[in-house]
Amino acid sequence: MTTARHSRRKSKGFRRFLRFIYFILAMTVSALLIWGAIQLLSDTKEKTLNSLYPVKYEEYVNKAARDYNMDKALIYGVIRTESGFNPEAESSAGARGLMQIMPESFQWLQTIRGVEGEYTDDDLYDPEINIDYGVYLLKYFYDRYGTEQTAVAAYNAGFVVGDWLSNPDYSTDGVVLDYIPYPETSAYVDKVLSAKDKYKELYFN
Repeated sequence: MTTARHSRRKSKGFRRFLRFIYFILAMTVSALLIWGAIQLLSDTKEKTLNSLYPVKYEEYVNKAARDYNMDKALIYGVIRTESGFNPEAESSAGARGLMQIMPESFQWLQTIRGVEGEYTDDDLYDPEINIDYGVYLLKYFYDRYGTEQTAVAAYNAGFVVGDWLSNPDYSTDGVVLDYIPYPETSAYVDKVLSAKDKYKELYFN
């Protein structure tokens, strides 16, 4: 009887040990599955963000950023907002290429750069030329008006930004636009600067 009870106790102890092992294994498998799911969601989120905020034409963007001392994140924000990285894009108004430059603006920029007639309007579909001239124009407005906000506004609306800055209804300090009277330009500035911030977060922080 003593031997039988001892054997049963050993059997019960072994079963408890097995249940403990099974529990540990189950918890380990569950933890691995949860970790894998988190990693998958994280990777999926990252890939989705990268597809929404792509980094393309890096060679040309990097060169223009160096040449004109402009923030790469801002340049990518403008390209994303203007054309969605489509070098063949053309607006209903006639703006062309990655940074959506109007042909008349392109000719004017060539004139002030001292290379009048060097390029034709069709050259705006060339990513290298378009990015170079687009960033040059962005830098021109930045130097003229002093901030990224006003440079981006002028990139969309033109020299009227100077009138806005001198109007106390739109700017209290003549430097920052407290209010942008063109809804299209206001939305444009918000989109570009928001995209710039996202590019900084994803790639340049």
